Amino acid sequence: MLQIDRINKSFGGLRAVDGVSFSVNPGELIGLIGPNGAGKTTIFNMISGIYRIDSGSIFFDDVNITNRRPTQISRLGIARTFQVPRTFNRMTVEENLEVATLNLGLSENENIERVGFALSEMDLYESRYRNASELSGGQRQLLQFARATMTQPKLIILDEPFAGSNPSVIDLMIEKVHTLAESGTATLVISHDIISLPRVCEEVVVLIEGAVLTQGKLSDVRQDPRVIDAYLGT
Repeated sequence: MLQIDRINKSFGGLRAVDGVSFSVNPGELIGLIGPNGAGKTTIFNMISGIYRIDSGSIFFDDVNITNRRPTQISRLGIARTFQVPRTFNRMTVEENLEVATLNLGLSENENIERVGFALSEMDLYESRYRNASELSGGQRQLLQFARATMTQPKLIILDEPFAGSNPSVIDLMIEKVHTLAESGTATLVISHDIISLPRVCEEVVVLIEGAVLTQGKLSDVRQDPRVIDAYLGT
């Protein structure tokens, strides 16, 4: 579904992403891990069109999305969340969800149905008339996750989705990620939460200083001396 081939990104003299390649198949749950500054969020920004790629390519469903605009990439079936939740704080929870479907050409009934389903599934129904600014950090994570699902994407990329969330919110998000995977939706997730991450995915790509150090089963990667050294030092 997603094929990343030798992508590079520099900021001035700093090579933030250095020849990274990996792929994601339908329904797969893949973790992108590494120390701070390894290039994880930069790669997310390149996939979603926020950053331009210096060289290399990204294909999604056999379509070259390299350096396409975020709106074009979204319409192809990629949705994302951000480490610091980006919500429309002066709008209600319900209105935040409605924004996601404005350009989909849905009928009023279809839109109402999707909004109602997302509110119920993400335990936000009781808060539907509250402004997003009134929500807790965990609820705002749930809201941006729910908004990402409104377009029924083929791939969701989640940047630190468990940050600032209590265990019940984390449990709910993990449950919904697996439900989406059963229907064929793939998930690519960045997380420093080493307790929650194994509950989300088995496969991980490990980044160090902008390059792929290794990839494979999380259980194997955690035992790799190179990974231990990169995280903890010799």
